[in-house]
Amino acid sequence: MDRFLIRNNEKPNDGTQNSEPAPKKKKYDESSVKVRRYLSEYLGLGFSATKSDPVNAQCVLCGQVLANSSMKPAHMNRHLSTVHPSHVGKPIEFFKRKQEAFASNCLEIAKVASVSSKPLRASYAVSYLVAKQKKPHTIAECLILPALVKVSEIMFDTKTATALQSIPVSNNTISRRIEDIASDIVMQVIEQIKLTKMFALQLDESTDVSGEARENILFCQNLQSRTTGEELFKVIDKFFAEGGILWDWCLSVCSDGAAALTGKNNGLMAWIRKKNPKAKWLHCIIHRQALASKRMNAHLHETLNEAVKVINFIKARPLNSRMFKLLCQEMGSEHQHLLLHTEVRWLSRGKILNRLFELRQEVHMFLLEQKSAFS
Repeated sequence: MDRFLIRNNEKPNDGTQNSEPAPKKKKYDESSVKVRRYLSEYLGLGFSATKSDPVNAQCVLCGQVLANSSMKPAHMNRHLSTVHPSHVGKPIEFFKRKQEAFASNCLEIAKVASVSSKPLRASYAVSYLVAKQKKPHTIAECLILPALVKVSEIMFDTKTATALQSIPVSNNTISRRIEDIASDIVMQVIEQIKLTKMFALQLDESTDVSGEARENILFCQNLQSRTTGEELFKVIDKFFAEGGILWDWCLSVCSDGAAALTGKNNGLMAWIRKKNPKAKWLHCIIHRQALASKRMNAHLHETLNEAVKVINFIKARPLNSRMFKLLCQEMGSEHQHLLLHTEVRWLSRGKILNRLFELRQEVHMFLLEQKSAFS
């Protein structure tokens, strides 16, 4: 409205030499906006003052807040007569009691909604344990917290058990806590990289049970399309750009010998060397040992295959597995089960051979009873 009045009060220029130039238009200044003050008489209309800046009017009956520009008796009267017609004409003492009750309710809601520091820390501690043990997020609400409550009731008192129930451990809460912890760890790693300005990468592209390819060393990201060196580089480069990490700080890259990672034309290392030609590539020692185990001596490889066949004969059949367990119990063996061999995890080869050697007498006796050719 002020700008409209200024524009219409300007003198028009008739084009003559003696005509004075029109005054310049005043720019809109937010500081010129009128800020209304709250008056104590407004409580008689059912409105109290908020603690905001500028102050606003809030209805003590329904909690609706009017803007500072709308803090006028006419607007308050209209709200009271349309929304709360039964309270029109009430004395100011009535609205004072309503104001006290409204403030008390706000404090109670704040106490219920807020979480004190100790339950919050306990929630993060439980979330960290759940993530570390790779358990479902629901285990905290279904098992951990009820177990803590029961133990507290038995060992201490009901008051302690009631205090434990205030720890937020719902499924969604645990999920958010784990995300917060993971983000904090990533930020700490990034800060350390920025301080030292040097780092080495360890990369391994893998596919999970759902068939989605992932990069999961420093971070876990889904590769939306093909798992080429260019796509891998885009994912890592985007992460570095968001974290403020420079490729010039990269000293070396460690990975397996896959073409998508080590190709000199389109592999990941080729894209990294475009950013940092001094970066070196090293073959991962775990993958090297896995390759060495695949190319072992023929006699040793045959022995390993025979051991796997013996284990599968016992473990693959539920009846044989139960009978072997009973035999181990009767003989007082230290172990009662054999371990299955996993091709993906090459370290399982040593573990299954150790367990088979420790139970060699029990296995031999069981194979004789079953009249198996493996005996």
